[in-house]
Parts: sequence; structure tokens; C-alpha cells
Amino acid sequence: MRIPRWLRWRSHDDLDEEIRTHLQYEIENNLSRGMTPEDARSAALRTFGNATRVQERVREGDPLAVAGSVVQDLQHSLRLWSKNPGFAIAAVVAIGLGIGVNAAIFTVANAVLLKPLAYEANGHFVYVQGAEAGCELPCDTARSYPDFLDFRAEAKSFDALVAYAFAAVNLSDTREAPERYRAMKVTANAFSTFGQQPKLGRDFTTADERVGAAPVALLTYTLWETRYGRDASIIGKAIRVDDVPTVVIGVLGPKMQFRVPLDLWLPLVPSGQWQKRDHRGLMMLGRLAQGATLQSARSEMTTISRRLEKEYSAADKGLGISVLEGRDYFNRRIRTVLVGLWIAVGLVLLVACANVANLLLGRAVARAREISIRVALGAGRWRIVRQLLVESITLSTAGGFLGWLLAIWGVRAFDIAVAGTGKPAWVDFSMDYTVFAYLSAISIGAGIAFGLVPALRLSKVDVHATLKDGGHAASGGSRGRFLSGLLVAGQMATAVTLLVGTVLVVRTLLTLYSSEIGVKTAGVLTMSVSLPDTTYSRPDDRLNFYDQLQTRIRALPGVEAVSLASSLPGHEGMSFAYEVEGSPAKDSGANRDVRGLIVAPGYFHTMGAETLAGREFTGADSLAGMPAVIVNRSFAAQYWPGLEAVGRRLRLIEGGAQQPWLTVVGVAPDIWQNETIRREFQPLIYLPYGQRPLGGMSVMARTRVPPATLAQALRLEVKQLDEHLTVYALRTLDADIELHDWAIRVFGSMFAIFAVIATVLASVGLYAVVAGAVNQRLHEIGVRIALGATSRDIVVSVLAQGMRQVAIGLVVGLLAAFGLIRALRSLLAGTFRPDAATFLIVALLLIMAGLVACAIPARRATHVDPLVALRLD
Repeated sequence: MRIPRWLRWRSHDDLDEEIRTHLQYEIENNLSRGMTPEDARSAALRTFGNATRVQERVREGDPLAVAGSVVQDLQHSLRLWSKNPGFAIAAVVAIGLGIGVNAAIFTVANAVLLKPLAYEANGHFVYVQGAEAGCELPCDTARSYPDFLDFRAEAKSFDALVAYAFAAVNLSDTREAPERYRAMKVTANAFSTFGQQPKLGRDFTTADERVGAAPVALLTYTLWETRYGRDASIIGKAIRVDDVPTVVIGVLGPKMQFRVPLDLWLPLVPSGQWQKRDHRGLMMLGRLAQGATLQSARSEMTTISRRLEKEYSAADKGLGISVLEGRDYFNRRIRTVLVGLWIAVGLVLLVACANVANLLLGRAVARAREISIRVALGAGRWRIVRQLLVESITLSTAGGFLGWLLAIWGVRAFDIAVAGTGKPAWVDFSMDYTVFAYLSAISIGAGIAFGLVPALRLSKVDVHATLKDGGHAASGGSRGRFLSGLLVAGQMATAVTLLVGTVLVVRTLLTLYSSEIGVKTAGVLTMSVSLPDTTYSRPDDRLNFYDQLQTRIRALPGVEAVSLASSLPGHEGMSFAYEVEGSPAKDSGANRDVRGLIVAPGYFHTMGAETLAGREFTGADSLAGMPAVIVNRSFAAQYWPGLEAVGRRLRLIEGGAQQPWLTVVGVAPDIWQNETIRREFQPLIYLPYGQRPLGGMSVMARTRVPPATLAQALRLEVKQLDEHLTVYALRTLDADIELHDWAIRVFGSMFAIFAVIATVLASVGLYAVVAGAVNQRLHEIGVRIALGATSRDIVVSVLAQGMRQVAIGLVVGLLAAFGLIRALRSLLAGTFRPDAATFLIVALLLIMAGLVACAIPARRATHVDPLVALRLD
């Protein structure tokens, strides 16, 4: 790279000519005073001073000259690193790893947390939901349609308020097999509020949400593309949604996505249960009015909610309101995980920067004479610092390019890992300008971070001592060794913190996979079926369908047992308010909820979890049978410790009214039944499906053959009973359980990778420092060997120097790990068991890594030839 002619002229020719003119003027003045030509020139030079330093000072105030000198520094940096390829490659790889993992995690965070959706550009949108007393926000509590009408009429903080409710629907038509899709029911003003119009067809109108209106639907672009092949003729045609003929009135554009996966949109028709104030099923989304803030909206909505609570105490008692930003509501769980990962990769980048800083400090000895000569020739301190920073930024820029390539690979791997976990269609892990701005910022910032300390250190070099000593005096002495040791200790402390978190995550992962969940998952095929109310409105209709389905599946070759349940193991059960007969009022449970499942006869046998006492449900537990209930071991131990639970009674409280007493007919083993990643056994009750037939049930079949081979057969049996019904979540029970653990599996692996990178970088940094210290101590080591020191003495001396830094980093890192433990509590809840073993394992790993890093330089030190070492000095 050559400096442009106009820069060379401005920064060299013109300034040199000005200096020569000034010197010639001084010389002529001295000659006029009677000096000889030689004396006149010497006096002029003494008066003017160091011409090179004057040039530097003048150029520092000239932007064009500064730009020219930066180009020179860049040329010098490229020549320098091309002559030292080994050093340059090591530094670029180290910083590239740190930048790469940071860019990858930021790309994921940008896609999930930062990128606005299309409709969010049409104003400041906030999400409104209920908030029950004593529940930490957000609580996922819905409000009723009459409440929504009051909020919309009275709230002035919004220029529009939309109500919505999620629903899973069966969709069937003449083109494709019936499928289960995700729908959202919205008020008619939704898309006008969003500022979005359908790509094809028309929007909802107020006529579409009136009771008795003809059913209509809007398709998402994804559904239109995948199911209907982007056929525009679908507009105006009828499809069947939950077996109800529904006219497709439009197709939304590809950018119109909500913050949860959706396939179609339906108008919210306030009929049936929706007209009741105690039927809570709605969330709200509001666009803030001009001048309104999140706080003002919260205050106003709280005031309205309190008035409704007083006026309609029977339905709204204890029910508050919360107003949240969309990202705070929909991404709250993943936000915690991503912040944790962001902290982890930030620590990795710090380790990488410290590593390269140590490498640069190690080169300070070799560069000291060069820098001293430049200072002696007139280069100022800022000029030296700037040159060294340009050199380090050149390295970090190359590392940034490598990091960009690593980030592309990492993001693709992450996208593949989460592909089957229900990732929303709007999540796009692409690198936009925000990611590239972040990548550029951390690349330049990293170069300044790891280059500043060595640059400042070299800029203070003792010129006289260095030039006299040939460079040895600039080794940095005790201060230089202290800086290197401090950086290594910081690297080790960071590695310890990451390793503690990784060990906890890995131990949690092992606990999750090895712990019992109460059922035998192998050889079980599951599927879910939902019966629409329009065709299966009567309990007898639902019972008849499920009885026929079980009979048909039981007759399939290879099927051993069949049953039904409202939820599979690992899924949340239903919630019931209850009281126990004979318990004191304060302990009766009347104000508490218990999780419960509705199951068919043979459920526990099918799941490989035989009852501990009493019996399973039978066909006699039907609508006309005795009210019966089965409790699990935890429920029985809570209310009847040491007593026989069979024959005891409890009753449910539904709609504020007490139901008939239920007799305990059996005690079941504890089965894991919650949505979290922990294996906690909570009190559970089981109700017979013959007395409470639901529209949606999960079917499970234990097989004597590989369960996946019967998947198509189960789907066919449903179709033969009702061709409009859809089968969804058709998979083995093992696959369903694994789907729950994807987050801890994927993010645990990522933590492990980051911790390994940090440990390797820290170990390499320790090796570089110890190796450099050995090189500086060659004279001392040679003298000690000449005086009779053994190889063991030399090894102990070198190891002590390196392991001292490991020990300091170990202590600091273990203390910092306690802070990380708190951050991991939400991710590792239930299986979170930090103990002394965790810290002991991490300490041993770091000590071993430190010993390996120190062993190679220590062994090299024992082979020092005293004669050669003494001659070097």
C-alpha cells in the first residue's frame, strides 16, 4: 500500500521545506554575527531543536498528516506481522475465538430480543394481562371479554386496544389431510391497529365479530404457502375449522408475524362463555397514545381494574392488571438464558484479550530497542502508542474476520439444534447491520483492550538504559512481570467462574437423564386428538368416540395396552381447587389448587406405573358411577401420613360451588407432571375420564414392536372414525420427554464449549508467561546450575512461579463463582445442588491445566547450558 501523492506532499515535502527555510534563516543570522559556516549551522540546529520531533508535533495537529501517519502505521503493522506469522496467527486465533462466540450469541439475542416485528413499527405496543394477588409479574392471567370492553371504553392511554386469545384448531379441506394448527382469535380492529393489510383479500370488519356472523378466517403467509401452494383461488372458498365451514377472506403478508407461532387468524365472536365476566380467556395488546408512557398506562389500567374489582367482586375479586413490553412478556424465559450466555461469552472474550495482551507484553523485550530508537529520533509518546494500537487493532480486525466465519458456523449449528423445538417463524438468525455493527465494535474494542497496556508500557521505555543494554534492560522488571501475572490470574479466575457454571449445568443434565420420572417411557407411542364442540358437544358422544378408538388401537398387531390422559408425563396437569374431608379449615385446601389429570382405565398399567394401593379406574367409573378419585403418593403422605388413604374423601370446588365428595379408590406412584426442567413430584389427583370426558385427550399405546412403526396405523384409525379429525404430537414418549429437555441440553453444551475455550486460552496464556519468564531468567538459571542446583530445584522454582498465579486466579474465581450460581438458579431450579464437590472438581481441573502449562517451560529450563546462558549476558 502506497501513501497517496497528496498526503506525501502535505505531510513531508511542504513541512520539510518550511523547516529548511527556518534553519537557513537562522544560519544567515548567525553568519551575519561573524560566525563561521560550521558554527552558524550548529547554533541554528541547537536553537531549533530536534527537527524530527518538531515534524511529529506539527503533524499531530494536521488531520491530513495524521491520516497519512495512520496509513504508515498500518503498512508497518502488515509488514511486522508478515515477518512474525506464528505470533500473528496465535493472536488472531485467540481473539477470533472470543469474538466469534460473542458474535454468535449476539446474533441469537438480536433475533429473539432486539429485532422488531413488522407491526411494532406502527407505534409503541404494550401487552396487558391479569395479575392475581401474590403472583410475581408476569403471571399469565387472562381477563374476560366484558372487562376488555370496559378497559377499551375508559382507558385514555391507548389510541387502540386489541383483545386476543390463542386456540388450537383442526383444519380440514379437500386438498390435504386434516391438520392441527395454531390460531389466534382477535377483535376486528387488530390489523388496522397493527397498520397491516392482507396481501390478498380483505381484513376483518366489525360485522365479522357479531354473534351469528358467518365464520371467516385469515391465513398466514406460511400456511398459505405450505398447505395451499400460494394459490390465490383459495380466497372466498370454505375450509373446515373445528368442523365448522369457514370462508377464507384473506392472506397476510410474510412479514406479519406475532411473537408466538401462528397459522391462521379468526375473529373473536363474544358468544357463549365469552359473554360471562368470570370467563377469563383474553389477553390485550394496546398501542400507546401520543404522550402516554408505559408507567402512565399502568397507572390508568390499575385504577380501572380496581373499580371493576369493587363493582364486580364476585368475578374480579383479587384480580389486578399488568402492562408489559412485548419482549418482557414473550421472551422472559429465554432472556435469562441468553443473558447468562452473553455473560459467559463476554468472559471468554476477556480471557482472549488478556491472552493476546500477555503475548504482546512478552514481545516488549524484542520491540524495546526499536521503540527506543524511534523515541531517540524524536517520536512522541502518543505517536508510539498510536502505532502500537494500530498494530493491535490490525490483529483484532483479522480476528474479527475469523470470528465472523466462526459465528456463521455457530449460528447455523444453533439453528439446526432448535429446529424441532417449535421455533417461531419470525425468529430469523441472520446477521443484519446491527450484528455487523456489534461485530465491528467488539473487534476494534478488543484491539484497544488488549493493546493499550502493552502500548503504554512500551511508550515509557527507558531510552538510555535500553540502548546501552541492547534491549535487555527493557524486559519490564518487576512491574512487567506483575502485569503479566495479573493478566494470567485474571484469565484463571474467569476460567474458574465459567467452569463452575459448566460443571453445575453438566451435573444437572446428568441428573435429568438419570432420574426417575415415575413411568416406563420405552415402547410407548403417544398422540393427541381434539374433538370439536360442534360435533362432539355431548359427553356421551366423546365417550363413544374414545371407547371406539381404544378398541380399534388395542386390536392392532403389536399393541400391548392402550389408555388416555388429559396430559402426558412432563406436562402440566389441570388445576383444581379442593378440600379434604376431616382436615382443619385452615388446612383444608379450599383456597389452594392441586394439579390433576383425567385418565382412562388402564392408564397406570399402560405407563408401567402400577398403583401402590387400591385399584385403577374401571369401566364402572362412568357418568353414572360412584364419584371416584386416585391420589398419588405425595398427596397421600401430605394429608394421611402413616394412614390408609383408600376410602378417604376429598371434593373439588368449581365455579365457587362445592362438588360431591370423591372417594379415594387408589394410590398411584409419584409421576413427574410439570412443565419445568426439574424432576419434582408434586401432589396430584387423577379423575376418571368416564365421569369427565374432555374434548382433547392424549392417547398412549404400549407396544411389543418399535413404537414408531405403528404411527401411521394410529393415524389411520382416527381417520376411519372421523375423517375431519386431526392427529398431532404423534411421537414416542421418549421423544416427548427429550423435547422438554432441549433447552438444558443445547445451552448446557454451549456453556461447556465456552468453558473449554476459556480454559484452553487461559492455559496457553499461562504457558506463554512462564515460558517468557524462563527466557528472561536464562542467566539466573545458568548461574544456579553452575553452582550445583539440581533439575528438581529448577523445576520447583519454575512451577512455583507459574502456580502462584494459578492459585490467585483460583481463589478469586471461586469467589466470583458464587455470583454465577445465583444467576443459574432459574435455569437449574429443582436440580440445583451446588456443593463442595463442584468446587473441588473445578479446582483440580484448573490445577492440572496450570501444571501442564508450566511443565513444558520447566522441563526446558532444566536443559539450559550454563556456558551458553552466561555468554548470552
